[in-house]
Amino acid sequence: MTHRTYLLPLVLALLLLLSLTACGDSSSDDPQSGYETVMDMEFLDGMWSIDGTSKLYFDSEEGFYAYRTGWGLGGRGEFELSEASGRPMIFFNGFLYNFLLRDDGVLLPNQNGEGSGLTIHRHTFLRDDEAEIVEWDKSNWDGMWQNALGETIVIDSSLMQYIACSPDYSMSGTMNDEGEGMGLYLYDNGTRAYLCPSDDGNSFTLSAERFGRYGDDQHFDGVFYRNADFYTYTDMENAEFYEDEYSTFYIWYYDGVNRYLLGNDYTIGDDGLAYHDEDGLVYPAGWIPEAPYDPADDWGENWMDNWDI
Repeated sequence: MTHRTYLLPLVLALLLLLSLTACGDSSSDDPQSGYETVMDMEFLDGMWSIDGTSKLYFDSEEGFYAYRTGWGLGGRGEFELSEASGRPMIFFNGFLYNFLLRDDGVLLPNQNGEGSGLTIHRHTFLRDDEAEIVEWDKSNWDGMWQNALGETIVIDSSLMQYIACSPDYSMSGTMNDEGEGMGLYLYDNGTRAYLCPSDDGNSFTLSAERFGRYGDDQHFDGVFYRNADFYTYTDMENAEFYEDEYSTFYIWYYDGVNRYLLGNDYTIGDDGLAYHDEDGLVYPAGWIPEAPYDPADDWGENWMDNWDI
Protein backbone atom coordinates (compact mmCIF):
# COMPACT_ATOMS: atom_id res chain seq x y z
CA MET A 1 0.00 0.00 0.00
CA THR A 2 1.41 3.37 -0.95
CA HIS A 3 1.19 6.58 0.99
CA ARG A 4 0.15 8.92 -1.84
CA THR A 5 -2.25 8.77 -4.74
CA TYR A 6 -4.11 11.20 -6.92
CA LEU A 7 -7.13 8.98 -7.61
CA LEU A 8 -10.23 11.19 -7.75
CA PRO A 9 -13.23 8.86 -7.55
CA LEU A 10 -16.86 9.56 -8.35
CA VAL A 11 -19.07 7.70 -5.92
CA LEU A 12 -22.10 5.86 -7.32
CA ALA A 13 -25.39 6.87 -5.74
CA LEU A 14 -26.10 3.29 -4.73
CA LEU A 15 -22.81 3.05 -2.86
CA LEU A 16 -23.50 6.27 -1.01
CA LEU A 17 -26.87 4.95 0.07
CA LEU A 18 -25.22 1.77 1.31
CA SER A 19 -23.00 3.84 3.60
CA LEU A 20 -26.13 5.23 5.24
CA THR A 21 -27.83 1.86 5.69
CA ALA A 22 -28.11 0.55 9.25
CA CYS A 23 -26.59 -2.84 9.72
CA GLY A 24 -28.62 -6.01 9.90
CA ASP A 25 -28.46 -8.95 12.26
CA SER A 26 -25.75 -11.48 11.46
CA SER A 27 -26.27 -13.89 14.32
CA SER A 28 -26.10 -16.98 12.10
CA ASP A 29 -22.69 -18.40 11.23
CA ASP A 30 -24.10 -20.39 8.31
CA PRO A 31 -23.50 -18.59 5.00
CA GLN A 32 -26.33 -18.42 2.50
CA SER A 33 -26.31 -20.48 -0.67
CA GLY A 34 -23.75 -19.06 -3.09
CA TYR A 35 -21.53 -17.77 -0.26
CA GLU A 36 -18.69 -19.23 1.73
CA THR A 37 -17.15 -18.01 4.96
CA VAL A 38 -13.57 -16.81 4.52
CA MET A 39 -11.31 -18.78 6.86
CA ASP A 40 -7.84 -17.83 5.54
CA MET A 41 -6.38 -14.46 6.58
CA GLU A 42 -3.83 -14.43 3.78
CA PHE A 43 -6.58 -14.83 1.20
CA LEU A 44 -7.83 -11.37 2.14
CA ASP A 45 -4.41 -9.69 1.84
CA GLY A 46 -4.23 -6.76 -0.54
CA MET A 47 -6.68 -4.18 -1.83
CA TRP A 48 -10.42 -4.51 -2.36
CA SER A 49 -12.72 -1.72 -3.50
CA ILE A 50 -16.23 -0.82 -4.62
CA ASP A 51 -15.57 0.43 -8.15
CA GLY A 52 -12.48 2.29 -6.88
CA THR A 53 -14.47 4.36 -4.37
CA SER A 54 -14.70 2.81 -0.91
CA LYS A 55 -11.52 0.79 -0.30
CA LEU A 56 -10.52 -1.97 2.10
CA TYR A 57 -6.92 -3.14 2.49
CA PHE A 58 -5.68 -6.13 4.52
CA ASP A 59 -2.21 -7.01 5.81
CA SER A 60 -2.25 -10.33 7.68
CA GLU A 61 1.48 -10.23 8.43
CA GLU A 62 1.30 -6.86 10.19
CA GLY A 63 -2.18 -7.57 11.60
CA PHE A 64 -4.02 -4.49 10.38
CA TYR A 65 -6.60 -3.36 7.86
CA ALA A 66 -7.18 0.08 6.38
CA TYR A 67 -10.51 1.49 5.22
CA ARG A 68 -11.38 4.62 3.28
CA THR A 69 -14.76 5.90 2.13
CA GLY A 70 -15.30 7.66 -1.17
CA TRP A 71 -15.42 11.01 0.68
CA GLY A 72 -12.18 10.49 2.62
CA LEU A 73 -13.18 9.23 6.07
CA GLY A 74 -11.26 6.20 7.26
CA GLY A 75 -8.28 4.77 9.09
CA ARG A 76 -6.63 1.61 10.37
CA GLY A 77 -7.83 -1.14 12.68
CA GLU A 78 -6.93 -4.60 13.95
CA PHE A 79 -7.07 -7.62 11.64
CA GLU A 80 -6.74 -10.97 13.39
CA LEU A 81 -7.84 -14.58 13.48
CA SER A 82 -10.59 -15.25 16.01
CA GLU A 83 -9.54 -17.86 18.58
CA ALA A 84 -13.18 -18.81 19.12
CA SER A 85 -14.31 -19.28 15.52
CA GLY A 86 -11.07 -19.51 13.54
CA ARG A 87 -12.33 -16.81 11.18
CA PRO A 88 -10.39 -13.72 10.06
CA MET A 89 -12.05 -10.72 11.69
CA ILE A 90 -11.74 -6.97 11.94
CA PHE A 91 -13.08 -4.50 14.49
CA PHE A 92 -14.78 -1.61 12.68
CA ASN A 93 -16.64 1.27 14.35
CA GLY A 94 -17.57 -0.71 17.43
CA PHE A 95 -18.39 -4.08 15.85
CA LEU A 96 -16.61 -7.27 14.86
CA TYR A 97 -16.83 -8.34 11.23
CA ASN A 98 -16.08 -11.64 9.55
CA PHE A 99 -16.17 -12.06 5.77
CA LEU A 100 -18.24 -13.92 3.20
CA LEU A 101 -17.09 -14.63 -0.34
CA ARG A 102 -19.70 -14.81 -3.06
CA ASP A 103 -19.41 -17.21 -5.99
CA ASP A 104 -18.61 -14.31 -8.33
CA GLY A 105 -15.64 -13.18 -6.22
CA VAL A 106 -17.43 -10.41 -4.34
CA LEU A 107 -16.29 -9.98 -0.73
CA LEU A 108 -18.96 -9.04 1.82
CA PRO A 109 -18.05 -7.86 5.33
CA ASN A 110 -20.50 -9.45 7.78
CA GLN A 111 -21.23 -7.42 10.91
CA ASN A 112 -21.68 -9.36 14.14
CA GLY A 113 -24.48 -7.50 15.92
CA GLU A 114 -26.75 -4.55 15.27
CA GLY A 115 -26.19 -0.81 15.45
CA SER A 116 -26.98 2.52 13.84
CA GLY A 117 -23.53 3.97 13.14
CA LEU A 118 -21.52 3.91 9.94
CA THR A 119 -21.38 0.32 8.71
CA ILE A 120 -19.80 -1.72 5.95
CA HIS A 121 -22.16 -4.65 6.49
CA ARG A 122 -22.67 -6.57 3.22
CA HIS A 123 -21.01 -3.88 1.12
CA THR A 124 -19.74 -5.46 -2.09
CA PHE A 125 -15.95 -5.32 -2.53
CA LEU A 126 -13.94 -6.77 -5.41
CA ARG A 127 -10.18 -7.20 -5.68
CA ASP A 128 -8.62 -4.05 -7.09
CA ASP A 129 -4.88 -3.96 -7.74
CA GLU A 130 -5.04 -0.39 -9.04
CA ALA A 131 -6.79 1.28 -6.10
CA GLU A 132 -4.68 2.85 -3.36
CA ILE A 133 -5.36 4.30 0.06
CA VAL A 134 -3.72 7.57 1.04
CA GLU A 135 -2.36 7.47 4.59
CA TRP A 136 -0.89 10.39 6.50
CA ASP A 137 0.89 10.41 9.83
CA LYS A 138 -1.04 12.40 12.41
CA SER A 139 1.81 14.94 12.48
CA ASN A 140 0.84 15.95 8.93
CA TRP A 141 -2.11 17.82 10.44
CA ASP A 142 -0.02 19.91 12.84
CA GLY A 143 -0.38 23.65 12.44
CA MET A 144 -3.09 26.08 11.40
CA TRP A 145 -5.97 25.35 8.99
CA GLN A 146 -8.67 27.72 7.78
CA ASN A 147 -11.79 27.68 5.58
CA ALA A 148 -13.17 30.41 3.31
CA LEU A 149 -15.31 31.93 6.09
CA GLY A 150 -12.29 32.24 8.37
CA GLU A 151 -13.08 29.41 10.75
CA THR A 152 -9.67 28.32 12.04
CA ILE A 153 -8.39 25.06 13.51
CA VAL A 154 -4.94 24.64 15.07
CA ILE A 155 -3.76 21.07 15.69
CA ASP A 156 -0.94 19.79 17.91
CA SER A 157 -0.63 16.02 17.45
CA SER A 158 2.03 15.73 20.18
CA LEU A 159 -0.59 16.92 22.69
CA MET A 160 -3.50 15.32 20.79
CA GLN A 161 -5.32 18.64 21.20
CA TYR A 162 -6.76 21.32 18.96
CA ILE A 163 -7.92 24.92 19.16
CA ALA A 164 -10.78 26.17 16.99
CA CYS A 165 -12.11 29.68 16.56
CA SER A 166 -13.94 32.07 14.27
CA PRO A 167 -15.25 35.61 14.72
CA ASP A 168 -18.17 34.00 16.62
CA TYR A 169 -16.51 31.51 18.99
CA SER A 170 -13.30 30.16 20.48
CA MET A 171 -12.82 26.68 21.92
CA SER A 172 -10.29 23.93 22.54
CA GLY A 173 -10.60 20.17 22.66
CA THR A 174 -8.92 16.81 22.41
CA MET A 175 -8.42 14.53 19.42
CA ASN A 176 -8.07 10.78 19.08
CA ASP A 177 -8.07 7.75 16.82
CA GLU A 178 -9.81 4.71 18.32
CA GLY A 179 -8.10 2.35 15.88
CA GLU A 180 -11.45 1.08 14.58
CA GLY A 181 -11.06 2.00 10.91
CA MET A 182 -12.64 5.45 11.26
CA GLY A 183 -9.48 7.53 11.60
CA LEU A 184 -8.54 10.68 13.46
CA TYR A 185 -11.28 12.85 14.97
CA LEU A 186 -11.69 16.08 16.91
CA TYR A 187 -13.83 15.66 20.02
CA ASP A 188 -16.45 18.40 19.81
CA ASN A 189 -18.96 18.81 22.65
CA GLY A 190 -19.88 15.14 22.81
CA THR A 191 -19.60 14.40 19.10
CA ARG A 192 -16.74 13.30 16.87
CA ALA A 193 -15.65 15.38 13.89
CA TYR A 194 -13.69 12.94 11.70
CA LEU A 195 -10.95 14.28 9.45
CA CYS A 196 -11.55 13.51 5.77
CA PRO A 197 -8.20 14.30 4.13
CA SER A 198 -7.65 15.38 0.56
CA ASP A 199 -5.39 13.17 -1.52
CA ASP A 200 -2.46 15.60 -1.29
CA GLY A 201 -2.77 16.05 2.49
CA ASN A 202 -2.98 19.85 2.30
CA SER A 203 -6.68 20.20 3.05
CA PHE A 204 -9.49 18.36 4.79
CA THR A 205 -13.19 18.40 5.54
CA LEU A 206 -14.83 17.24 8.76
CA SER A 207 -17.55 14.61 8.95
CA ALA A 208 -19.83 13.29 11.69
CA GLU A 209 -19.39 9.69 10.42
CA ARG A 210 -21.48 10.27 7.28
CA PHE A 211 -21.03 12.70 4.42
CA GLY A 212 -23.02 15.93 4.48
CA ARG A 213 -23.06 19.05 6.61
CA TYR A 214 -21.37 18.63 9.97
CA GLY A 215 -23.35 21.25 11.90
CA ASP A 216 -26.50 23.31 11.44
CA ASP A 217 -24.64 26.59 12.10
CA GLN A 218 -21.79 26.06 9.57
CA HIS A 219 -19.54 24.99 12.45
CA PHE A 220 -16.70 22.80 11.08
CA ASP A 221 -18.13 22.96 7.55
CA GLY A 222 -16.28 23.65 4.32
CA VAL A 223 -12.75 22.85 3.24
CA PHE A 224 -9.87 23.68 5.60
CA TYR A 225 -6.53 24.54 3.96
CA ARG A 226 -3.05 24.41 5.42
CA ASN A 227 -1.91 27.80 6.77
CA ALA A 228 -4.94 29.45 5.10
CA ASP A 229 -2.86 29.34 1.91
CA PHE A 230 -5.73 29.09 -0.56
CA TYR A 231 -3.62 30.26 -3.49
CA THR A 232 -1.06 27.48 -3.10
CA TYR A 233 -3.44 24.58 -2.54
CA THR A 234 -6.26 25.44 -4.97
CA ASP A 235 -6.68 26.36 -8.63
CA MET A 236 -9.72 28.62 -8.60
CA GLU A 237 -9.73 29.07 -12.36
CA ASN A 238 -10.78 25.43 -12.63
CA ALA A 239 -12.81 25.18 -9.42
CA GLU A 240 -16.50 24.27 -9.53
CA PHE A 241 -19.41 22.75 -7.69
CA TYR A 242 -21.05 20.05 -9.76
CA GLU A 243 -23.67 17.31 -9.66
CA ASP A 244 -22.57 13.70 -9.37
CA GLU A 245 -22.22 11.93 -12.70
CA TYR A 246 -24.54 9.13 -11.65
CA SER A 247 -27.01 10.98 -9.42
CA THR A 248 -27.90 14.67 -9.52
CA PHE A 249 -28.92 14.42 -5.85
CA TYR A 250 -25.26 14.49 -4.80
CA ILE A 251 -23.13 17.63 -5.01
CA TRP A 252 -19.34 17.66 -5.20
CA TYR A 253 -16.80 20.47 -4.98
CA TYR A 254 -13.61 20.50 -7.06
CA ASP A 255 -11.10 23.17 -6.02
CA GLY A 256 -8.93 22.63 -9.08
CA VAL A 257 -6.75 20.15 -7.17
CA ASN A 258 -8.94 17.89 -4.99
CA ARG A 259 -12.59 16.83 -4.83
CA TYR A 260 -14.91 16.91 -1.82
CA LEU A 261 -18.39 15.46 -1.33
CA LEU A 262 -21.03 17.82 0.07
CA GLY A 263 -23.89 15.31 0.04
CA ASN A 264 -27.50 15.43 -1.06
CA ASP A 265 -28.78 18.50 0.79
CA TYR A 266 -27.13 21.31 -1.18
CA THR A 267 -28.16 23.19 -4.33
CA ILE A 268 -25.83 25.03 -6.69
CA GLY A 269 -26.83 28.69 -6.94
CA ASP A 270 -26.72 31.07 -9.89
CA ASP A 271 -23.37 32.37 -8.61
CA GLY A 272 -21.87 28.88 -8.83
CA LEU A 273 -21.61 28.38 -5.06
CA ALA A 274 -23.48 25.73 -3.07
CA TYR A 275 -26.27 26.54 -0.59
CA HIS A 276 -27.89 24.31 1.98
CA ASP A 277 -31.45 23.32 1.12
CA GLU A 278 -32.80 23.85 4.63
CA ASP A 279 -31.50 27.30 5.60
CA GLY A 280 -29.67 28.66 2.54
CA LEU A 281 -26.29 28.90 4.28
CA VAL A 282 -23.40 28.88 1.83
CA TYR A 283 -20.92 26.00 1.84
CA PRO A 284 -17.60 27.56 2.98
CA ALA A 285 -15.58 26.90 -0.17
CA GLY A 286 -15.41 28.08 -3.75
CA TRP A 287 -13.79 31.47 -3.27
CA ILE A 288 -10.59 32.95 -1.85
CA PRO A 289 -11.02 35.57 0.91
CA GLU A 290 -9.50 38.99 0.25
CA ALA A 291 -7.40 38.41 3.37
CA PRO A 292 -7.18 35.37 5.66
CA TYR A 293 -8.96 35.80 8.98
CA ASP A 294 -6.64 36.66 11.87
CA PRO A 295 -8.05 35.23 15.13
CA ALA A 296 -5.89 37.68 17.09
CA ASP A 297 -8.29 40.44 16.03
CA ASP A 298 -11.02 38.87 18.16
CA TRP A 299 -9.22 36.66 20.67
CA GLY A 300 -5.93 38.43 21.37
CA GLU A 301 -2.34 37.80 20.39
CA ASN A 302 -2.07 34.71 22.61
CA TRP A 303 -5.06 32.90 21.11
CA MET A 304 -2.87 29.97 19.99
CA ASP A 305 -1.58 29.31 23.53
CA ASN A 306 -4.79 27.85 24.95
CA TRP A 307 -3.60 24.24 25.31
CA ASP A 308 -4.46 23.83 29.02
CA ILE A 309 -7.47 21.53 28.56
